Amino acid sequence: MKTWKKTVVCIFCILAMTAGVFTGCTKKNMTDAEYEEIAKNTAKDNAKKVVMKITKGDKSYDITLDMLTYFLMFQESEGLSYYQSNKDMFASLYGTMDFWSIPVNETTKMRDSYKNAAYNAAVNTLLLYFEASEAGMTLTDNRKSAVEMQTTLFLGKYSPAEKARAGCTEEVIRANYERVFLAEQFLDLASSAVEIDTEAVKASVNKEDYRSTDTTYIYLSKDTENETYNQYAGSVEDREKLMTTLFEEAKNGKSLEDIQKEHADILTLGTRGFQKGNATSIEPDYIENAEAMKVGECRLLDYNYGIYIVRLDDNTKYYGYDDAVQAALEEAQNKGVSDVYSGIIEKYNIETTDAWNDIEMGTILNAPKK
Repeated sequence: MKTWKKTVVCIFCILAMTAGVFTGCTKKNMTDAEYEEIAKNTAKDNAKKVVMKITKGDKSYDITLDMLTYFLMFQESEGLSYYQSNKDMFASLYGTMDFWSIPVNETTKMRDSYKNAAYNAAVNTLLLYFEASEAGMTLTDNRKSAVEMQTTLFLGKYSPAEKARAGCTEEVIRANYERVFLAEQFLDLASSAVEIDTEAVKASVNKEDYRSTDTTYIYLSKDTENETYNQYAGSVEDREKLMTTLFEEAKNGKSLEDIQKEHADILTLGTRGFQKGNATSIEPDYIENAEAMKVGECRLLDYNYGIYIVRLDDNTKYYGYDDAVQAALEEAQNKGVSDVYSGIIEKYNIETTDAWNDIEMGTILNAPKK
């Protein structure tokens, strides 16, 4: 799956199946079969609870609680997993406060945040599912197989008590996944129809910003605080005269490496490679001169703290340019897909009911703590 598609699908939480297993408050004398019977009865009740009404023109859809079972269970599991991974931090910050009551900001608690995530994932999926159904699409054989596999995996992540409380039956989860995968199938089709101007996108990435400039230099410090160094290097004036002479030798073809060897007691040999975006630690004048030079050319750069003789070694590589172009293409594709989805959203009106307002995260899988 391409990166741009992954981004959109991740937003919809369509294929995120990493929820942990959390043990419910089981009674030892209840069998799995008894729990399964409770789950079936709860699922029947959930199928009668209309939590949303979605309309498009003269079409109206009643969204019942059983249609959101996967999304609610998944988000509550995500919250519990997050809590388990950060239990010590929450204890130090909030003491014994219930995780779901912890504030996210001034107006939102954890339970609100995860409920909103479940709402967005469910609505985004359902709208795409309705579009697919209206277009007469049916699941491909590969996605039918995926539905069966993911249904089995999802059911295996939860205890019989959790499934009983949530109304999580094989039939309910399979129906949830059929909608999820048909929505993804429609998204694939819509995404493949998005056209972008590849050449225009490439042109929007300035290749010169990624040109790598590699230099070699010899350096003579103007520092006069070190008496021992002064004995070898002489006065600042002497040093300037020496570097002027050595610069002439370099222009006449003598390598900087050989020059440094002859004056190893006072000259430093080094290399510098940079791009415009990561050259902040290098003197601007050094960069400007290096970028203006021809390969093999040398220049003398005299600063108040020291003197450089710089040679340009190579400026033909463009590190990161191909990655930048690919990122720009993916961003353009992703925007195209988002525009398609925005067009779909505009066709629908979504209203929640009192039954939706009654849903409280932290009570989907287990009874609330008293």
